[in-house]
Amino acid sequence: MEEQCCAIKDQIMPSGGPAPALVKAEVPWSARRGNLSEKDRVLKTVKGILNKLTPEKFDLLKGQLIDSGITTADILKGVIQLIFEKSVLEPTFCPMYARLCSDLNERLPPFPSDEPGGKDITFKRVLLNNCQEAFEGAENLRKELRQLTAPEQELERSEKERMLKLRTLGNIRLIGELLKQKMVPEKIVHHIVQELLGIDNKTCPAEENVEAICQFFKTIGKQLDESPKARRINDVYFNRLKDLTTNTQLAPRMRFLVKDVVDLRANNWIPRREEVKAKTITEIHSEAEKTLGLRPGATASMRSGRGVASELPGSTSPGAYPGSRPGTGGMMPGMPGTRKMPGMPGIDNDNWEFPRTRSMPRGNGSGTQPSVRIQPSARMLPSLNPRLLPQGSGGLISGRPSALLQGSSAPLSRPSNFVAGAETVSQVPAPVKSVPIASTSPVLEKPAARVAAKLNMDDLKRKTSSLLEEYFSVLILDEALQCVEELNAPAYYPEVVKEAISLALEKSPPCVEPVGRLLEFLLAKKVVSSRDIGTGCLLYASILDDVGIDLPKAPNLFGEVIAKLALIGGLDFKVVQEILKKVEDDRFQKAIFDGALRNIASTPSGQSVLNLQAHYIEGCKSLLQ
Repeated sequence: MEEQCCAIKDQIMPSGGPAPALVKAEVPWSARRGNLSEKDRVLKTVKGILNKLTPEKFDLLKGQLIDSGITTADILKGVIQLIFEKSVLEPTFCPMYARLCSDLNERLPPFPSDEPGGKDITFKRVLLNNCQEAFEGAENLRKELRQLTAPEQELERSEKERMLKLRTLGNIRLIGELLKQKMVPEKIVHHIVQELLGIDNKTCPAEENVEAICQFFKTIGKQLDESPKARRINDVYFNRLKDLTTNTQLAPRMRFLVKDVVDLRANNWIPRREEVKAKTITEIHSEAEKTLGLRPGATASMRSGRGVASELPGSTSPGAYPGSRPGTGGMMPGMPGTRKMPGMPGIDNDNWEFPRTRSMPRGNGSGTQPSVRIQPSARMLPSLNPRLLPQGSGGLISGRPSALLQGSSAPLSRPSNFVAGAETVSQVPAPVKSVPIASTSPVLEKPAARVAAKLNMDDLKRKTSSLLEEYFSVLILDEALQCVEELNAPAYYPEVVKEAISLALEKSPPCVEPVGRLLEFLLAKKVVSSRDIGTGCLLYASILDDVGIDLPKAPNLFGEVIAKLALIGGLDFKVVQEILKKVEDDRFQKAIFDGALRNIASTPSGQSVLNLQAHYIEGCKSLLQ
């Protein structure tokens, strides 16, 4: 072993001489990185946006892509090539990319042609040219691959065939989705079908063409059948496909693939299995609610464990989940019953998730076992929040107790320590007195009532941080509204506003639009008031001098947030005057005020807002002099 190590060492560093000197690059990597051309900078930005694009964040990222700096025809062609490559390699997301292409075609301007008298260069023309070149060039690539016959080229040929098949099917699906967006004329679709099927009805098409035509009809067959004229042409195509189902020149897999498409049309294009497609988080929640028989919106609470009443670890009660605390065994991450994994957020006594710090002991969120708890009466089902079940179900679904109430398939049973409306908890050293059945309301021990009534500021901060992080991640306003309402602390709402602004401006990129929508939604639902918003802005202004050192753009971004709040009537310039007084740095004051005025003036209704508050605006200007 030592001899082998010495031999390797001699190969890397020959004995009898010094190690070879490192060659210093003429231009450092950091300098090369900073000297990107305008086109390279825009393409790099667009590539990053496309990598993050999902149905949930579509509108936000689409706006960033439009504003990325597509100012020349050359940059436009590069951006379209990036979108095309992503589309054909990710066919599941083709509907989303086709929608993106349709929106960009409407929003991006045309550019003059390089050739005199040539047509303008538009998004649609360049994209369709890319699709056409990929479709027509596939056959030439197949001919090149057939020439790779050497044994050592087998692996290379196999990989290239796989990529060619993926790109061909992806291109076919993209063209179909573009037809749905009315970006591709129908005559091009018929030309593609005829090319794939071939002119001679007696000749069997190549297998790759058969697979492509099946993919094509799965994507756009329903749209083609909606027109009587196109349906008659479709009948001709499908007569040919029916002949292929019995053609022995095709492999059995291909024949069954064609038969599936023929059966799909016979079934009015309703697939036997649900099509795999990209879904938003809201759609996933809705499916889970239908499967579990819950009310709409119930899973939003259940994901963080707030749909279940608080239970002590390891306790058992009628109707509870087995191990009803999150993190004690289950199947879906983030839902009640999930197994606790290293690095997962902690859970406090109210079933709220919070980030675990190194100084925090393991166990429940507070690090200590609670000594008191609410004792439910014998006539109550204490574990499941009845708001989550369908109205009128009474905990019964389809005539049986809900699977959520049962937890597992085991029947409901009364634990041995459940005595007429009281429970004995092993963590409590002193015995708990049993209460007569005569009382039907929950029995509260006095210390427990005092603990429940007292809201700990640290707990509120932790919960606020958790709900805001979740909102900026998924951008679901209804879920954020429910979480704020569950804080049940109106006096703390100014702090919620301050934390929302602070967290939004710290994000990369800053979430100015999302935080504006959130505060507007909370104001419209009368959860927070204009006074709460004004106080929250004052609280943020008081820390802006320190924040601005680490985030130089924070004052300008804060001005944008103020503009959005002023436009919705949540803030007036009398409060802005007080905000400016809270900020000591003159540059920050000016950046806030200029950012607010600029963004208000850029909107259609902005001038009327400025006219109505002209007196207070003059007062703000006098502060800056």
